[in-house]
Amino acid sequence: MKNDIKALRQYAKLKKLPGVIKLGTISNELCDQLCNLSKHSEITNVKAIANRKGTYGVEHDDTSPAGKTYNQKHIDNWTIDIECLNDFEGKYEWRFAELEPQGIIPMHLDDPYSYRFLAVVNGNHTFNLESPTDQKIIMNTGDVYFVNSAHKHSVENTAKDLKRIALLGKMEINEHNTKLLRTRA
Repeated sequence: MKNDIKALRQYAKLKKLPGVIKLGTISNELCDQLCNLSKHSEITNVKAIANRKGTYGVEHDDTSPAGKTYNQKHIDNWTIDIECLNDFEGKYEWRFAELEPQGIIPMHLDDPYSYRFLAVVNGNHTFNLESPTDQKIIMNTGDVYFVNSAHKHSVENTAKDLKRIALLGKMEINEHNTKLLRTRA
């Protein structure tokens, strides 16, 4: 119960920021480089499931719809420079997220103890943000976004024959990162 109250307070703090903020773009060359890295990386869904503590609304195992169309590939030794993320401190848990054509990640909340970013490196997807206006944001190849884990969201790859690959990561919640996000909002 005490942990639930702590999480609810943290969600309330994060709600002060928008559901998404576009942070910048990356070049086609970098997208190609990242796609190639993803192609040669191993699926690490077991690690993704273990790290999913505090995620509400998504079951991710071999029997669930998301588990059949969504894979993650963690990168432990990240060395690639993404300019629009350079000013942020404490980036970690870099991973590729592959969503098969017509795949859907259902509406969910992520854990509220980190900031999250997403860079689409192949294809595009519709990011559905549950809000008073139920926003639908098309995120295209090269787009880099902050995604607020306190806002309920889902992702749809509407392509009929193209896998969507995104680079995901987390950032520490601290004054420096919060100030950067507020100025970019």
